Amino acid sequence: MKSSTMALLFLSLSLAFTSAPAKETAINQKTSAKNLFIIVANGVRYDDALGNKNHLYTENIWNKLRPLGTICTKFYNRELTYPIPAQASLLTGVWHVFENPLSETIRPAFPTLFEYWKKKNSGDSCYFASSKKTLEIVIHSDFKEYGKAYAPTFETNTSASPDTMFKEGQTEVFENAIYEKAIAYLFAHHPSFFYLNLGSGRGDEYDKYPNHECRFPNEKDSCGGAEQLNAYYESIILIDAIVYDFWDRIQHDEIYKDNSVFIFLSDHGRHTNDYFNFGDNCRGCEQLNFLIIGPGIKKDFISKKERTLIDICPTIGKLFDLPTTFAKGNIMKEILQ
Repeated sequence: MKSSTMALLFLSLSLAFTSAPAKETAINQKTSAKNLFIIVANGVRYDDALGNKNHLYTENIWNKLRPLGTICTKFYNRELTYPIPAQASLLTGVWHVFENPLSETIRPAFPTLFEYWKKKNSGDSCYFASSKKTLEIVIHSDFKEYGKAYAPTFETNTSASPDTMFKEGQTEVFENAIYEKAIAYLFAHHPSFFYLNLGSGRGDEYDKYPNHECRFPNEKDSCGGAEQLNAYYESIILIDAIVYDFWDRIQHDEIYKDNSVFIFLSDHGRHTNDYFNFGDNCRGCEQLNFLIIGPGIKKDFISKKERTLIDICPTIGKLFDLPTTFAKGNIMKEILQ
């Protein structure tokens, strides 16, 4: 899809909806943050986003959002680099290793951030929107004293099917559709914890081919063809536009402005020399994008300390005075004011 066509798509989406910065806070004190927003870019390589030296596909995130917070240049998924186990690990702070990572139907073994959040804040609402229906499995655990009663509202696309992702432009339509739903819900209900999963590339249909091999393994991104490679890059440009549009919207909302923590990250990448697939322990699959903005977070800061997906849960716990009792990750103290 040409860039001008994609820009018109996003412009039509944007038109469809119409205190001072926090002082430095010691890490052992509560911040002024009241709301949490997480946007996950599923399957976006670090080298194609925050790690791209020219920032070709993430101009908004790099130039407009990065100076407002902290990025981590050594952020990794050190276990299964697939959507379901990756996001289960992210949400629980415990590595989840599933036997069938593309189709696992067992709930996370430990409480999720949604469960911790709703157990502490009984009157607050949580919302999870995903272009992947399969991610419903990670919204809550079956852990005793937690579980379904503390699950977020879950929403996915019903107007489009992953089977159509091979058609020209359908990735953009699919991601715009879930974003439209998410934005409508956000400003109608004002949940205090909002989680949005966006896919990259051509959609879930490609997930069916985990054993795909490049014909020319020494030539980066040689497999899949130019059309598919362009679709992958265009999907990152779209994600970049969505992320900035979302940030801009919450900054103009009196309930969310100046008291919200915003996180943008990827849950897994793609093969270093083959964008077409993912799922192993190559650097392209393991190295992730990570940006965090909000009260209690250092501004215009680059962290070079190695961190992983399971460190997010306890770090959020620290920022919001939220007991994340069973999380095994470490608090990212270096990013806190």
